[in-house]
Amino acid sequence: MFGEVAIFDIVVVLLYLFATAYLGWLGYRGTKTTTDYLVAGRKVHPFVMSLSYGATFISTSAIVGLAAWPGCSG
Repeated sequence: MFGEVAIFDIVVVLLYLFATAYLGWLGYRGTKTTTDYLVAGRKVHPFVMSLSYGATFISTSAIVGLAAWPGCSG
């Protein structure tokens, strides 16, 4: 059961890797300055930036906060 890899699985993984590489290449091609890299050239809607900040904050809070929570240390 776990030793077999179907052709479908290989195709899905290859499609995922191709899509990731393509999106990375598009980002690389569109990044010319530090501002482009750090704040997307200031072309991104503030709502999208706030969602990104919120997701980063919540993720960091969960990691740091749960490390200090009693019973979560293992």
